[in-house]
This record gives sequence, C-alpha cells and structure tokens, in this order.
Amino acid sequence: METHEYEKLFELEEKYWWFVGQRFLVQSILNKYYPEKNIALLDVGCGTGKTLELLKTYGTAQGIDIAQQSIDFCKKRGFDIKKSDVMDIQYDNNSFDVVTALGIFYHKAVTDDVRGFKEIHRILKPGGRFIIFDCAMKCLFGKHDIAFHGARRYSKAELKQKLQSAGFVVEKISYVNTLLFPVVYVKRKLDMLTNAPVKSDLETSINPVINNFLTKIYLSEIKLLKHVNYPFGVNIVAVGRKNFI
Repeated sequence: METHEYEKLFELEEKYWWFVGQRFLVQSILNKYYPEKNIALLDVGCGTGKTLELLKTYGTAQGIDIAQQSIDFCKKRGFDIKKSDVMDIQYDNNSFDVVTALGIFYHKAVTDDVRGFKEIHRILKPGGRFIIFDCAMKCLFGKHDIAFHGARRYSKAELKQKLQSAGFVVEKISYVNTLLFPVVYVKRKLDMLTNAPVKSDLETSINPVINNFLTKIYLSEIKLLKHVNYPFGVNIVAVGRKNFI
C-alpha cells in the first residue's frame, strides 16, 4: 500500500463509517465468544493500529505487519508492534486465544493465503478463534483494489474451503456491506471504463451527515448478522475455530 494511503487510514480510522463498522463487527464477535475479556489477541497486518486499541480492551493485544509505515503509525498510537509476515509468523505455537486479520489476505504481498491461514492456525491455542474480514466478490475488482495493491476478492465458497483446508472449523461466514453493494458495483465499473485515476474509495473530505448516515446503515446491517448470513456484499467475514484435538 502506498504511503499516502497509510496517511489516509491514520486520519480516517477514528470516524469513517467503514472503519467504525468494521470495528463494531469485530467487537460483536468478541463479545459473543469472550465476555470475560481476559485473553491474548494478535492483529495480523495491523495497519495504523486503531483496531489494536479495541483489542486491548479484551486482554493483551499484540500486532504484526510487514510495512515499516505501519510500524511507525502504530508507534504514534502507543503500540510497539513486531515486523513479521503472515506466511511466517514470528510467534510460538499455541500463543493466542484470538487472531484478527482485517483486509489483509486480499493483498498481493500474501502470495499464498492458505499458508497464512495455516500459520494463524498454528499460533492459536486449542479452541482459539480466527476472525477474518476481507474483500469479497471478484466482480467488484477495480481501481480501489489497484491502489491498495489488492490481488484477490473472496467468494464465500472459496474462503470457507481455504479455511477448512488450513484446519479450521468455520463457525460463521457471511458477506457484509450488502446494502451498499449496488452503488459500489456501479462506481467500480464506471471507474474501470473511464479515465478515472487509480485511487482508493476512501475520501478524507466525506460530508459528516453522509458519513453518519452510512454508519447507521452499516451498523444496523451488522447487528442482523447474529440472525442471518447475507447472500452477497462488498466484504466477507468469517470466524474459524481451532479444534481442541
């Protein structure tokens, strides 16, 4: 990811609707499985560190990333993260109760996503859980993905099969960000058909009223995930559990 995109992330993560919804989703999953909040967590590809602020409220939170920009921005938030590749994680077997990976495995730097899933499975304690949130549906590939160095967008069937092949029991899998799918689809296709510049969809100057409206839509959709699995969406979420045996 380009340096200016990290700068955008650092600036936007606090209030931007997409990041607010993403953290709310992780929080709802953690509250379901870990109400005691005394666990060891690792955020893989932790970006600028905003998710770590959430994770540390559940216990001991650590982070890894391969980018020096990420390490530098995390230090600004008070986190000293480890430089480590998801395909060769520098932690011992059975180290964590929870591992999160939010928008990481789509990236072209992850040349073997199944190997990364197996590494996460290895460092999880028996009974531990992997929470993955990532890009979905290949039909949405566009200049946003190019700006973020994206290489893949997952279907539900593909992600489930790969998690299972890495040893996980898939407890939950669903598309998310469903209501806005038509808008995103049209925008991505128009961008590819025109001379629109290669840049992400993140806008630093989003209108606060629009941002608040989109936040409410997204949070409402996520709340329903307790009861439904969405048939399509801009993103996908899954929870994989490592067996005790």
